[in-house]
Amino acid sequence: MGKEDMRGLSHFIADIRASKSKEAELKRINKELANIRAKFGDKKGLTGYQKKKYVCKLIFMFLLGHEVEFGHMEAVNLLSSLHYSEKQMGYLFASVMLNEQHDLMRLVIQAIKTDLSSRNELNVSLALHCISNIGGKETASEVATLVQRLLVADESPNTVKKKAALAMLRLFREAPEQVAIAEYTPRVIQLLTSPDTGVVTSTASLLTALASANPDEYRSCVAVAINKLHRIVLARSEQEDYIYYSVPAPWLTVKLLRLLQLFPFPGQPTCCSRHVYVCVCVCLSVCLPVCDGRPTRVRIQYFNVNHACMFEAMNLIAHYDNNADLQIKACTLLGDFLIHKETNMRFLALESLSVMATTEYSHEAVKRHKSSVIRALKHESDPTVQRRAADVLYALCDSEAVERVVDELLNFLDHADYSVREELVLKIAILAERFVKDYSWYVDVMLRLIRRAGDHVAPEVWYRVIQVIVNRQDVQDYAAKTCFEALLDPAVHEAMVNVGGYVLGEFGHLIANDPNSSPVKQLEVIQMHYPMVSASTRALLLSTYVKLANLFPEIKSHVLQVLKTSHFLKNADAELQQRANEYVHLLQTSNTDVVPAVLEEMPPFSDAQTTLLQRLETKRTTVTEKTGTLAARKRQEGKKIELGEVSAAAHSAVPAKSETTVINNDPFFDKFTLVNDGVLYENPVLQIGVKSEFHGNLGRLTVFYGNRGDAPMTGVTTRAFVPNAPDALSIDARPIDATIPPGVQLQQQINVECVTYFSDAPVLEVSLKYQGRAVVLALKLPVMLNKFIEPLTAPMDAPTFFKKWNQLGGPPREVRQIIKAKEPIVLDQLHEKVVSFGLPTMPDIDPKPQNLVCAGIIHTTNAQIGTLLRVEPNVEAQMIRFTVRASVDAASVIVSNLLVSNF
Repeated sequence: MGKEDMRGLSHFIADIRASKSKEAELKRINKELANIRAKFGDKKGLTGYQKKKYVCKLIFMFLLGHEVEFGHMEAVNLLSSLHYSEKQMGYLFASVMLNEQHDLMRLVIQAIKTDLSSRNELNVSLALHCISNIGGKETASEVATLVQRLLVADESPNTVKKKAALAMLRLFREAPEQVAIAEYTPRVIQLLTSPDTGVVTSTASLLTALASANPDEYRSCVAVAINKLHRIVLARSEQEDYIYYSVPAPWLTVKLLRLLQLFPFPGQPTCCSRHVYVCVCVCLSVCLPVCDGRPTRVRIQYFNVNHACMFEAMNLIAHYDNNADLQIKACTLLGDFLIHKETNMRFLALESLSVMATTEYSHEAVKRHKSSVIRALKHESDPTVQRRAADVLYALCDSEAVERVVDELLNFLDHADYSVREELVLKIAILAERFVKDYSWYVDVMLRLIRRAGDHVAPEVWYRVIQVIVNRQDVQDYAAKTCFEALLDPAVHEAMVNVGGYVLGEFGHLIANDPNSSPVKQLEVIQMHYPMVSASTRALLLSTYVKLANLFPEIKSHVLQVLKTSHFLKNADAELQQRANEYVHLLQTSNTDVVPAVLEEMPPFSDAQTTLLQRLETKRTTVTEKTGTLAARKRQEGKKIELGEVSAAAHSAVPAKSETTVINNDPFFDKFTLVNDGVLYENPVLQIGVKSEFHGNLGRLTVFYGNRGDAPMTGVTTRAFVPNAPDALSIDARPIDATIPPGVQLQQQINVECVTYFSDAPVLEVSLKYQGRAVVLALKLPVMLNKFIEPLTAPMDAPTFFKKWNQLGGPPREVRQIIKAKEPIVLDQLHEKVVSFGLPTMPDIDPKPQNLVCAGIIHTTNAQIGTLLRVEPNVEAQMIRFTVRASVDAASVIVSNLLVSNF
C-alpha cells in the first residue's frame, strides 16, 4: 500500500508518539475511538479504504494495551473484500485480536474456507497465515482437510506449500485427533526432496511433530532426511537465499538433526549410516570460510549458526550412543567450551554434558571435566549456568563420588538462587538415598539439608526421611540422638521439628538412658518448639507427647496436666481439640492393655507407598526435562519413574516399572488367591485397587483408579478379556471417564459370569496418557476358579464324604501334590488359608485330627463341579500333601495348582 493510502494513520501514530504524558496519550486515544465509533455508525458513507484505515488504528491501539470493544464486525467484513490490502487488514485483525472462543470465529472460519478454495495464491496465503496464528480445535475440524490437500497437491505453489505445512503444524499441536494425515504420509515425506528450501524447512518442522506422536509411521523419512542433510552439509548445494553468513541453510540442518533424534541409528553399514556419520563429523568442526585460498574475516553470526549445528549434532550423537570415538570427541569439545568467555556458550556446554553423562560410552569422558563443572557451580554468577552445572554433577554421581557430589551441592545450596533451591533439595535427597552405604551418613545429610534449606524442603522429602529411619533398625538410635541434638536449637526449621518430633516419639526410648536426653528433657525440648509451629505440626507433637507418656510413666502426669489445659481442650482448631481430648481419655483409661496397643511402635513403611518418589518424578530436574532437547527426551522415555530404583537399591522394595510399554501386575497379584480386596497395581503416580464379591457363578468387582500425580491422566480406556479361553467367562466392564484429574479417584464396575472352568485369570487392559506418554497396563483381575466355590447346602458326615471320595476315584480326576512348606507349618494358619481359599473345612471326618477335609461346589453356567480336598501336613518334616478330587478332570488340576501356590 502507498504512503498516501494510510496518511491518517501516520498522523495518528505521530500524535501518539508526541504525547508527553500518559494522560495526553489516553486523551488522544479516546478522541480517535469516538471518531471511529461515529464513522462505523454511519455505514452508508464508509468505503473499504476507510474501514481498512480505521481497523488498522484499532489494531495499533490494542497493541498499545488499550481496550477495543467495537469494530470487530467491520474488521470481519473486510475478509470478503476483493481488494488484497483490505482482506489483508481483516486477516491481521483476526490474527491479533480474535481467539478460538470469540463469537465471530464462525464467520472467520467460513471466510478462511472460502479463501482456501480460491485460485488466488495471495488469498490462500492470507488464510493459511491466519490459521497458523489462531489455531483452535473448531478451526481444525473445519479446515484440516483443505490444508492437507494444499500441502500435497502438485499444483500448489511452493509459497502455499510451506505455509500449509506450518498451518498443519499448528492444527496438529492443538487438535491432533482432527488431523488425519496418515493417507498423505508418503507425499508429506516426499516434500523433503523439494528443491525449495523453504518448503523443506517447514515440512521438517511438521514431520518432527508428527513423528514424535507416531515414529513407526514416519520411519521412512529417515533416509530422505539423511540424504537431504548430506547434500546441505557436504555438497553445500542450497538456494542462495538460504545461505546465512556463508553457512548453507543452518536452521534446516538443525531441524533435520532433531528429526533424526526421533529414530534409532539406521542400522547395519549402509549409505545412510555412512552419510549421517560424515555429517555429524563435519558439524562438530567449526572452520573459517576460505576465499581465494585464504581464511576470511567473519562476523559472530557465522560462529553462532555453526555452534547451533554442532550442539544439535552432539544431541544426535548422544541419542545414538553407539560410537565411542565421536562421543569422546564431543566431550572434549564441550570441555573447551566450559572456559569460553561467553556465558551462553558455557551454559550450552554444561547442558550438553549433562546429556552426554547419561550415555554409555561418554560417561567416563564427562567425568574428566568434573573439576571444571564444580568450578562453574561455585563461581558462575548466572544462576541458570549454575543450575546446569548441578545437573551435570547429578548425572555423574555414583557410589564412589556420592559424598563429594552431595557436599558440593549442599555448599552450593547456601548461595543458590531461590528459584532452584527446591530442585536442588530433591536432587540431594535422591542421591543421598540412591547411593547410600552408611545410613548414619544419610541421616546426617538429610538433617543438614533440612537445616540449610528448610523453606524449600517439600513435605514429601521429610516424610521420606522418617520412612527410611523407621525401616532401618540399625540407624534408629543414631537418628534419635541426632534429631534431639538438632532440636536443641531454638531457631530450628519447622520441617526439622516434624522429623524430630516423630523420631523421638517412636525411638526416644533408645536414648533415654543418657542423662543429657532423659525423657523429661526430650519433653522440654519438644514443648519449646510447640508455640512456633503450625497447627499440623502441633498435632504431630501431641502424638509425641502421649507416646512419651506411654513409654515413661514418670512424665505421664506432666503430659496429662499439659493436655488438660484450656488451650487444648477448648482449642479453636478442631484437630488439636479432638486429639487432646482423646489422648486424655486414653491415658486415664483403667485398662492397662489398651494404651500400649494403641501407641505401639509404627510398623515399617512400604516403599511402594512413598509419595517422595511421586514428587521427584513430577519435579524432574534433569536438563532433558527442562530444555526440551529431543535426543535426551527420547533417551529418557521409558525411565520416567526410574526413581523407584532409589527404594530398590536402598530398601529392597519393588521398583516402579517404566510405563512406556505393556506392563503387568504380577508382584501384586499372587495374594488375591486368598483375598478379594487390595491393591491391584501401584506406582508413584497411579494406584489401582479392587474390591470384589462372588455368589454362585456370578462376581462383581469394583476397580478404583487413583491419580497420585500432579497432572491429569487422559485418554483412559479399559478392555477386559480372558486370554486363551474367551468363552470361559462373560465379562461386562462398565465405561469409565476418559480423564482422571490429579488427586481424584474414579470407580469402574465389572460384572463377571463363570460359564465354564478356566485356568488363566482375566486381563484388564488399561490405556491412558500421562504427561504426554502413552501407558498400557495389562492387569490380571483377581477372578480365579476358586472364587466360584461355595460350601455344600447340607452338612456331610464321614461315611458320606468317603463314599463321594471313592466315587470320584483316582487319576485323572485326582491330583496329588506333595510340597515343602515355604514357612514353618502352623496348623491354625494352615486352616485359615484353606478356608480363605474357598473350601470350608469339615471337622471330625479324617481319622487324623491334624488333617483337613474340605468339600465344595464350583458354580458355572454350564455345570456344577463337585470338589473334595484332603490336606495332610507333616509338621516335623515341614511337608504338606494336597489331594484334590473333582467331577471334572481339568478342574482338579486348576484347583490344585491355585491352592498349592499359597503354601
